[in-house]
Amino acid sequence: MNDDHAQLVAELRALAETALDRLEPLLQRAAAPHAQAGAEDAPPGTGQWSGCTWCPVCALAALIRGEQHDLVTLLAGQASVLIAVLRQVLDEHAVHDTPGPDAPEPGPGGGASEADGGSAFEPITVTIKH
Repeated sequence: MNDDHAQLVAELRALAETALDRLEPLLQRAAAPHAQAGAEDAPPGTGQWSGCTWCPVCALAALIRGEQHDLVTLLAGQASVLIAVLRQVLDEHAVHDTPGPDAPEPGPGGGASEADGGSAFEPITVTIKH
């Protein structure tokens, strides 16, 4: 991988981290159930949704109003799990991309050797006889 590709990968990783950092608090807030005990202290129009529990239109209306909806809670919980998995994949990928001081130099083809998990591709000459 040349310097341009390494820089692009680093920028994409930073962009993904920033997007995940901004989405995570929103999803956690949507996934957290509202406390019923604090319903008296809540501003009017907020709290538990009293409409249907499966309709995406009602879920969007409840989300806009700041009310708790079962579908929004479910989707936000699943999205939070997805964000955690994406963070783990990004962290693992970052660990594998950084070569250590004892890392071997790339082979003559520019790639890693087969022992390092690189490609086992070896060019061959093919002669076709008629």
